Amino acid sequence: MTRIKIVRGTIPALLLSAFFCLPALAVTVPRSINELTTLALKQSAELAAMEKEVDAKQSLAVQAGTLANPTLELQGSTGSLTGSPEDRSLSIGINQELALNDKRSLRREVGQREAETLQRQRENAARLLKDEVATLALDFLLAAKRHELAADLVKLNRELVMVAGERFKAGDIPELDLNFVKVELARAESRLLEIEREQIPLLIKIVALTGLKEDEIILADKPYAGIPVPPKTDVITLALVTRPDLLALISERDKAATESRLAAAEALPNLTAGLFVQWQRGTTELSGLSAINSDTQLGLRLSMPIPVFDGNKGGRAAARARQESADARLVALERTIAAEVETAASRLSSSERILTLLERDIILQLTENLKLTREAYRLGEVGILSVIEEQKKFFEVNDGYLAALHERNLAYSKLETAVATNFNGGGQ
Repeated sequence: MTRIKIVRGTIPALLLSAFFCLPALAVTVPRSINELTTLALKQSAELAAMEKEVDAKQSLAVQAGTLANPTLELQGSTGSLTGSPEDRSLSIGINQELALNDKRSLRREVGQREAETLQRQRENAARLLKDEVATLALDFLLAAKRHELAADLVKLNRELVMVAGERFKAGDIPELDLNFVKVELARAESRLLEIEREQIPLLIKIVALTGLKEDEIILADKPYAGIPVPPKTDVITLALVTRPDLLALISERDKAATESRLAAAEALPNLTAGLFVQWQRGTTELSGLSAINSDTQLGLRLSMPIPVFDGNKGGRAAARARQESADARLVALERTIAAEVETAASRLSSSERILTLLERDIILQLTENLKLTREAYRLGEVGILSVIEEQKKFFEVNDGYLAALHERNLAYSKLETAVATNFNGGGQ
């Protein structure tokens, strides 16, 4: 009995402790950009459709390499309508077309190249979707940080209104100074509302792409903090290996080369081989006497078109033109990718220098200046306009710092997009 009482007393305690643990479990953990892009890739209907198309192309490639179906032939004749009812014949045969010059394997290879090209195009669509999601996430993060800054400015102005109100009651300042402070508070609150309004469309787009709820979208503060800038020559070399649009064009060029070989092979027509069995029955007349005889024959039939008028010259010329076109586009795309990566790397390098300058020499000093000015106003050593001016400067410089940080993060994201890789695991 004692044991039962202990168990009954323990169960409510466990349930109660679990109930109090629920709020802690429900806390939303900040998400990385990589998590958002992974969810977006899973949610994308376009990528899912392209994946199905790749499967269809692969199935067609397998079918392209199979043998053609054999042809069954039946033939019969009778002499009933010509006055020879005893004359009859019946034949049955089966014909099989045989592709020469390795055409079946070439057709299969063409289909496989086409499926590979479509797969690379899907990967490129995923790359562009990642770029879209990352840009939205960074824009939303900037808006969130600006919201925090605007909220801090509202708080500073409210504290300043309280200080100015106390000094006005004490007769230390005129009513005009108090009105100045109230106007600044109203402007700060208006700015806060504007930033909240800017967040709404970004949030809606992220929700639509990822399938998350609005309250689940909380991003890590510094997604690319501490990640060094990779050497420009290295990232250009890497991009020429990893970019899926370039790989898709390479697959398209290889497909054109295979089609050229196939067009040359098709200059030789296919051979059709057939086996047949023929049974014949007829009458033989000699000196007024007639006899019925029958005969069975087994034969082999071979047929092939003679390439006199059509040697597939048009098909071969078209295949060569497609191959040359793919080669030209490949060279152009390689140049475009190199320029794109170089631009992104230069943009990242310059934004790094600007951000370092702001963090090292400006932000800390500006924060200290604001603190000293507010204290001096509280003691009556400076006027209200000095405080307002210092707060404006504090807000503008910090807002510029957030813009520089956003530019650095965006530049890093664009470099990852240009190279088609994640240098830090996806913005952790």
